[in-house]
Amino acid sequence: MQISVKAEWLKLRESIDELELKIASSDFPSPTIQMCVFLILGEDHRFYYHPGVDLLALCRAFWKTLFCGSRQGASTIAMQLVRTTTGRYERTLKRKFIEIILAVILTRYLHKDRLPILYLSSAYYGSGMNNFKQACFQLHIDPQSVCAFEAAKLVARLKYPEPRNYNAERSRKIYRRGQHLLALNNSVKKLRWFYQAKQNGTIQNSENTIKIL
Repeated sequence: MQISVKAEWLKLRESIDELELKIASSDFPSPTIQMCVFLILGEDHRFYYHPGVDLLALCRAFWKTLFCGSRQGASTIAMQLVRTTTGRYERTLKRKFIEIILAVILTRYLHKDRLPILYLSSAYYGSGMNNFKQACFQLHIDPQSVCAFEAAKLVARLKYPEPRNYNAERSRKIYRRGQHLLALNNSVKKLRWFYQAKQNGTIQNSENTIKIL
């Protein structure tokens, strides 16, 4: 198991370094701070309080699966980034265990504020939208001038990817998810203690450090 984890970490690190280089050398804008906030609030609200794996969420998901017969997600942003980068989606205990270890190592390897940017940059948003740049082109989104609701709906597509052909039900889910992310963001503005970034309430994007609260 140790040899397998080490080998997979070396491959993951190489892929992450290549992704960082690709982002740095591209003229296309990176995902915005607002999109990162929507991602954290919607997918991993204890992002700044765990080492890459949310043990509380894992225990809750295990309990729901074992005793309630319902599946519940517990993947952190780091775990989702590992899965997206490695392309490994097997639903096995061994795969999940390796994914957890890699997520912890990756969180220590990178500045934590880079994780949402890297995940948003490489995530799947739907048919023909295999990364952030493709999603923006297909949805006619300019990251530098996009409104809050369109940014929220873009992030919503991580949970509800856009199908190849128009689907009214999927469109409603994306719309409702976007509204939900906006509502979460408004709640955070009222409850400042709920979301505290490291480094005095800031989150870093590329070379800039921007206040989020």
